[in-house]
Amino acid sequence: MKVIVCNIGSTSFKFQFIDMETESIIAHVHIERVGSDNAHGTYYRGSGDIIIDEEKPVLNQKEAVRRGLEFLTSEIINDLSEIDAVGFKTVQAGEQNGSVLLTKKVIAAMDEYSDIAPAHNPPYLEAIRMFKDLLPEKPLVGVFEPGFHINRPEYAQVYGTPVEWFEKYGVRKYGYHGASLRFVTGETVRILKLDLKNHKVIACHLGGSSSVCAFKDGVAIDTSMGFSTQTGVIQSKRVGDMDSFIVPYIMKKKGISLEDAYRELGSNGGLKGLSGTSGDMRDVIEAIRKGSKQAQLARDKFIYDIKFYMGAYILFMGGVDAVCFTGGTGQKDSALRSEILTSLEFLGFKLDKSANEANSERIDAEGSKIAALVLDTNEEIIVARETVKVVSDTR
Repeated sequence: MKVIVCNIGSTSFKFQFIDMETESIIAHVHIERVGSDNAHGTYYRGSGDIIIDEEKPVLNQKEAVRRGLEFLTSEIINDLSEIDAVGFKTVQAGEQNGSVLLTKKVIAAMDEYSDIAPAHNPPYLEAIRMFKDLLPEKPLVGVFEPGFHINRPEYAQVYGTPVEWFEKYGVRKYGYHGASLRFVTGETVRILKLDLKNHKVIACHLGGSSSVCAFKDGVAIDTSMGFSTQTGVIQSKRVGDMDSFIVPYIMKKKGISLEDAYRELGSNGGLKGLSGTSGDMRDVIEAIRKGSKQAQLARDKFIYDIKFYMGAYILFMGGVDAVCFTGGTGQKDSALRSEILTSLEFLGFKLDKSANEANSERIDAEGSKIAALVLDTNEEIIVARETVKVVSDTR
């Protein structure tokens, strides 16, 4: 089976065309600045040979889809019949979350839940509708980010709201980063040869968007993100966990509207708001080097939040066999990993300092009772595998 996998942002369009017999990349496309007159498109054969590198107007996601498919038919395949299915790393569809065919019902749910994922659902919907027009006979599959977390106990999904909010309006803790967390937890179990039915793993996806996940015996049992991606640990421009009564309090104090309050949080929250920098951890570190106490506070808060969730998950799982890190910050910030992991020394963890500073795959020292890994994630292959499963199950 040959599958297109789409990863779409508000101003970006990426897809890989994958031969699932070998899980090899046949071609891939990356278009940046979608919505502008100077969008930058890079078109590859395989995983590395650039065929086209250009700047041209790409005014919307529909045009990005068309450009991608035109590249495939002109340079890679004879015609569109060689495409067996299209998978999307979709974000939010409420009760339809999971790995599912993109039926009218699922697409309607994506529309309904666009308020929770305003930067993701609308561009995905635009691209999905274009694919439906251009490939009307091909199955389209949504691999929704919360799908990885749907088997958590119900008590780990609810908030202390009126039950009507949960049952009627879908107010629950959904969790995100599903494709990435599914990949790195699976790789952790495989690399360490852990018992498939008896393991305890904590996964840290740390970057501009960050979350922590508890993975026990093959099931994600809890995660730091909740109803939206704004919750959990403090993130680059996301506030993280916050008392729900802060917003109306600030509205009264500042005399601003609800929209103004959320706009302020969205544009000046998270690491950005605390540190006075862009919110990128590299800029936070640079500001710390220059003596910024604000930046140090932001970094300390980020590390504290990660430790907070890890500590809770160790208690929930009754211990931990391994901790894995992925994402730009998780893979490249050795000092951050050191500060987090050395807090586990009371449980018998030993850090291999040289391996950690080199960002090696295995960073626990000999004799450590807890393993620690630094892993590249591969969200696309997870979406491709889930797409194949869904299509195979419906045939």
